[in-house]
Amino acid sequence: MPDATREDFARAAWAALDALDIDEAHVCGLSLGGVVAIAMHAAAPDRCRSLIIADSFAAHPQGQAIYDRSIAASSDMRGLAEARIGALMANQDPTVRGQVIETMSRIDPEAYRLGARAVWLADQRERAAAIRTPTLVICGDEDAITPPALSEELANLIPGAALDIIAGASHLANLDKPAEFNAAIDAFLARIETR
Repeated sequence: MPDATREDFARAAWAALDALDIDEAHVCGLSLGGVVAIAMHAAAPDRCRSLIIADSFAAHPQGQAIYDRSIAASSDMRGLAEARIGALMANQDPTVRGQVIETMSRIDPEAYRLGARAVWLADQRERAAAIRTPTLVICGDEDAITPPALSEELANLIPGAALDIIAGASHLANLDKPAEFNAAIDAFLARIETR
């Protein structure tokens, strides 16, 4: 969609859930998905059973510079994927790395530019501070793209948020340490479901 924003992404996610007759959801998003999760909460807080925001932020201090570099590199998505894989992942498994490169290479450059604008130019600090939904913030301790300090800031903005830093994981913590990532989510959901 031309000129799509993070709010449009949030509306699309809720529309998909509507089409599946799902009224409430545990909303989990990583990186851009975390930014969209905050926007989903802002659009429909009563529909969020919980939020899980991974390797993301409320506002990135270098967002404009990262956005500018992303736009400049977006005409060659394969080249961008190959250049960024080391920053995206600590996992050295060539199969997993190859899958990430292939997936990223297939992103339409215009869609990538819309996503880059939605994520890197976001400032959702006020929205984060207004969240009253149970929230888990996850970050890989080796994430140089959205460093742990940004996850700590986000967790501090959200009243009562839990923070889980995953050792040995980078920006794609779910692929670097899937067992630890899933265990953090399972433990969080078990805690909030027993309330």
